Amino acid sequence: MKNFNINPLVLKEFEENLDTLNPQRSPIPAKVIGFGEISSVFVIDHPELKGYAFKRLPIFSNQKEAEEYEKILKEYINILENEVGIKVVQTDGLIVETSDGRTIYYVIQELLPPESIGNKFIKNADRNEAIDFFKEVIRRLAKVEKFNEKSEKIKVGIDGQISNWVVFKRERGINPAYLDVSTPLYRKEGKEMLKADLFLKSAPPLVKQILKFLFLEKVLNRYYDLRLITIDLIANLLKEKLDENEFIPELIEIANRELPIDKITFEEVKSYYKGDAFIWSLFLSSRKFYRFIKTKIFRSRYDFILPEKIER
Repeated sequence: MKNFNINPLVLKEFEENLDTLNPQRSPIPAKVIGFGEISSVFVIDHPELKGYAFKRLPIFSNQKEAEEYEKILKEYINILENEVGIKVVQTDGLIVETSDGRTIYYVIQELLPPESIGNKFIKNADRNEAIDFFKEVIRRLAKVEKFNEKSEKIKVGIDGQISNWVVFKRERGINPAYLDVSTPLYRKEGKEMLKADLFLKSAPPLVKQILKFLFLEKVLNRYYDLRLITIDLIANLLKEKLDENEFIPELIEIANRELPIDKITFEEVKSYYKGDAFIWSLFLSSRKFYRFIKTKIFRSRYDFILPEKIER
């Protein structure tokens, strides 16, 4: 992992005073620049923190849990870059322990031009560049599949959706790098290294147990299956409002031609998209309910930053 020499005391000062309901109104203001289904990414308005994007993970009970996560994150990046052969955006991380006993992990990357992020790029590029980008992404997904076929002890998972890639151009074409490594998925001898239920911590306890029982294993398993990874990638392009009549079917045709998978159909992609949207909408609704209970009824802190709505 890269060392950006971020001042931990400044980041701690920011965290101690962060208003999770209105980050922009914090003593050190923060602007949210991206929401995923699990976490948020923001920039922090402080001279020592400018030029970086921060993904905040308030999911750990103590420093030991955060240290275990960091170890897994480092190993995941190393496997992707040095064994699978996928370029990863330079990434740093810091553990922040607050005076009131909270443990927060920050995944830190250089702030990249918005137009270089995959979902922005594919919407604004000309058709040929967009197709070239898609081809380069699925070729990297195929590298993961090839690694998993050869590796006996380690199996790598990857969330291949388009917003998790950043576009670097070179003389010979487009060279995507993997951006979102904050959910480091890999298994050693069949054991998931990441304690994935940590990412359900923002949901109410009962809902968390239901989601864990009904959906968690299913959601995790799909990131180890090249065909499902590809379906997920294409289905998430529907969220970007790309042309369903010509462009999406063309991408499906390309994936079917270039990848060693059973053929994907457009109907299958749409069905998957609806089911996936339901799962994440349920998750977001449950978290908003939990936030309301904690902040309005019990007048306590809810430590997660939530979007008002994730466009689907």
